[in-house]
Amino acid sequence: MNSKMKAAEKLGEQWTEPWPSEGLESVGQCPVCGQTGRDLLHAELTDNAFRTAAGKWSLWKCATCGSAYLDPRPTPDTIHLAYATYYTHQQAAAKDDYAALGPPRRLRRRLVNGYTNWRYSTHAEPSSSFGVLAAFAIPRLQKILDRQYRHLPKVPEGGGKLLDVGCGDGSFLSLARSCGWEVVGLDPDPKAVSNAAKQGLTAHEGGIEFFAGETELFDVITLNHVIEHVYEPVKVLEACHALLKPGGQLWLETPNVDSFGHGRFQRNWRGLETPRHLVLFNRRSLKQAFVDAGFPAPRDRASPSPCSGMFKASFAMEHGLSPYEATAVPKGLKLQATMAALVGSFFPSRKEFLTVTARKGTR
Repeated sequence: MNSKMKAAEKLGEQWTEPWPSEGLESVGQCPVCGQTGRDLLHAELTDNAFRTAAGKWSLWKCATCGSAYLDPRPTPDTIHLAYATYYTHQQAAAKDDYAALGPPRRLRRRLVNGYTNWRYSTHAEPSSSFGVLAAFAIPRLQKILDRQYRHLPKVPEGGGKLLDVGCGDGSFLSLARSCGWEVVGLDPDPKAVSNAAKQGLTAHEGGIEFFAGETELFDVITLNHVIEHVYEPVKVLEACHALLKPGGQLWLETPNVDSFGHGRFQRNWRGLETPRHLVLFNRRSLKQAFVDAGFPAPRDRASPSPCSGMFKASFAMEHGLSPYEATAVPKGLKLQATMAALVGSFFPSRKEFLTVTARKGTR
């Protein structure tokens, strides 16, 4: 049983209670583009994902850029109340021992190691050079691995430094370190920072403001499902731009409010995660936010579709269940998820998650 399911077992009734009135703030304009025109997208949303955050919430859609945002929303001083059972509290799961694997999984491990040793400069063993061929012959496998390693570039000659904003349990920091990167993590959750430190990783409590006033420190910055949690997303992207060295890369992934999943499940879509997700982008608004922050040419990156898991979780929520409960999914829904994944591969604006990289310009 994973940590999220364990957390779901401890759910109380606090999610049906009102949010403290003194802990609310009005937004008034789109946090992405600053315009005031908007339409009500969903009313009286609740935390039906973790069922730990109190309150009923209104989600608005910007008439200009199409982003969605909460108004009113929790204040920065009270938002921690929504994270009481959040999964970053858990320590990273250990990798299965090679000797304990069956023959098919041993072969897969060798092939995977062969590809990551070639592409990301890991030194994982046992490995097989046929892993490179396997990855190119099986595009889904390559997408899975490239997404896992967040499309990292090669470490620059002389060494490179990477920052993971919202590092959680430190799993990605460990992975990047295995590629030769000097890694640093940030997370507002002190338990997550503590768990990362137990792995010998450098992590600091806080967000991007931890490095306020500093510039050109990192070759790579990654934000994995972080930007939807912040109050001023464009300012966060601007701060990342300032912290990157010339030519440095920013990698980001976030739920897509224009996805087929949201269209199908509406208020029960797992990607809403009210009220922790303060703002939700579409492809156009996200790329414009990159440009507004100083990045000249944001690029879509291929990644494995999460539609199967997202549709299953959303289906459970649609039926009043926790998304982490074992839920039987109808064949028709599985087909919908498959079709959504297929169409998303041809039309990035409808993908479940937006995965984007951009490089800071060189002088």
